[in-house]
Amino acid sequence: MKASIVDTLLESGDAVIQSVPTGSQLFCLGDSCEHYVIVKTGTVRVELLTTTGHQLLLYRINAGESCVMTTSCLLSNSNYDAQALTESTTELVLIRRAAFKRLTTQSPEFLEFVFNNFSERLAALVKRTTELTTQSVDQRLAAALLARAEQSNAESAINLTHQQLAVDIGSAREVISRRLSHFEKQALIERQRGQIVIKDPVALNKMLQSV
Repeated sequence: MKASIVDTLLESGDAVIQSVPTGSQLFCLGDSCEHYVIVKTGTVRVELLTTTGHQLLLYRINAGESCVMTTSCLLSNSNYDAQALTESTTELVLIRRAAFKRLTTQSPEFLEFVFNNFSERLAALVKRTTELTTQSVDQRLAAALLARAEQSNAESAINLTHQQLAVDIGSAREVISRRLSHFEKQALIERQRGQIVIKDPVALNKMLQSV
């Protein structure tokens, strides 16, 4: 994130900073979009609710990034088609809709920031969609385990529920439980109380390379 842009917006009063606790819902299906949002610190996940009631992760928003769906809603004057929740204590930079509209017409620097961020996040969303439609459940599960281990800076053990994994890879909790049991029998992982221990990260990585 270009600190100069955010600093200028804060100094002018066009933006404010809001601190939000873990597990807070930032928007839900059908909500009107009233702010352009930049994540200053923390992580936000954006997910769909399927017709069967399952949660499906679309993407995460990390520090310095904006929400592709929020940008789309502001540009098209439409409502949200998904929901967003904080995964940690999060600081948000909020720019009201009216200020966003004005800045996109009056500030080339701000407009460039908006569209650069939008294109990057859109590319990530397309990649995510491709993964969901082309990778097997086992491949998506292996990728999620490795990503979570990297995210938590853990060499092998990660604190993760079956439900969290189900949301991450777009599957049902029951399916995740069966596949984890299969992974355990192959000595790829070991399940402990409240933890999953990665025993063979090399094999999990090789799984991602298979067709």
